[in-house]
Amino acid sequence: MPCKGRQKGLDYEKKRIFVGPMPQNRRILLETLYLIWMGALPVLFSLFIGYFALANPAFFISFSTLELVLFWISAIFIMGLALCPTTFFALFTGYVWGWAGLMPLFIAYVIASLLGYLMARLMKGDALIELIRVKFKAGKFLANVQAQSFAWVFLARLSPIFPFAITNALMAFLGVPLRQFFVGGTLGMLPRTLIALWTGTQAASSANLMNHPELLRWQDVASLGMLIISVVGMFFLAKRKA
Repeated sequence: MPCKGRQKGLDYEKKRIFVGPMPQNRRILLETLYLIWMGALPVLFSLFIGYFALANPAFFISFSTLELVLFWISAIFIMGLALCPTTFFALFTGYVWGWAGLMPLFIAYVIASLLGYLMARLMKGDALIELIRVKFKAGKFLANVQAQSFAWVFLARLSPIFPFAITNALMAFLGVPLRQFFVGGTLGMLPRTLIALWTGTQAASSANLMNHPELLRWQDVASLGMLIISVVGMFFLAKRKA
């Protein structure tokens, strides 16, 4: 029979293992996997919903009021949990409902953005940020992003190459204030959303799209313009002292 002192030592060691702080390497792994999930899962899910929407648009158009409410509540979690890219969801909305879907899409987008941000805040991300700060000597750059968070969030949202969910996570990991994230992100995402929604309305008529292929070229030009604006803006922000 083990003595009481030894038993207390064993009990303490168990508590330290099971309820103590998570090792740094494991936290970095979990936070990295979280970002990979936020980047990869939307692509896979959009393939499924895209195929279903193109094959069955009448299924969505015939929704009752209650079914529409439930659909848009589901859309909040679909976008917020990175199950589908927001730009694709805007295309889908324009394809099925046209401009009538703009208001519910915008409301769902805003709430989904907050959901993704708050989820990432629970993850904290401090281990991954510290790794980036030390490994890549990015301390000054990260401090710049935190000091000019509104502008960085706006430009990241404006750029067509920054995924919605990953932007949510990174800005939360960096400790960007909620108000800066909300206002900057909403304003930055609006142009992308409007262009994607408009493209979806044009794609609703495949004959119209085939007869007017310049419509897609116009979207490419607009996306390139937003990319250039965001890259140039980020360049000047990075040069500015925090």
